[in-house]
Amino acid sequence: MAMQQGGGGTAAPTAGARYYCLDYDIYNVNPNRSDEDIRKEIELTFVWDTWVNYDEVKMEVRNGIVTLGGTVSSVISKRSAGDDAWDTVGVMDVVNNIMVAQPGQAGAPKQARAKQERRPQKEAQPA
Repeated sequence: MAMQQGGGGTAAPTAGARYYCLDYDIYNVNPNRSDEDIRKEIELTFVWDTWVNYDEVKMEVRNGIVTLGGTVSSVISKRSAGDDAWDTVGVMDVVNNIMVAQPGQAGAPKQARAKQERRPQKEAQPA
């Protein structure tokens, strides 16, 4: 939620605004924007967002509603992809179905997989 500085150093949310997008308002949303234009802008945003691996995220846009899918390597990647979609003019809603890979799964960071492989495995104790 966008914050507006109030008296005494307290911050209060402004009505109709999102957390950091200060100019977000119903009047800035273009209801006539095509789904294809929205999809292209989000794809371009993913390319420039260092937290999102474009190849891991699948996207569908219908009537201004963006559905995200795929598997990413971190919660930050999932959150960033959702934020990128929400911050696109013309988007009415975002359904973030992106899954976060656990270490050892395909798509997990190489460092996490290497760390898991180096852990000594407990051998079964004879009964």
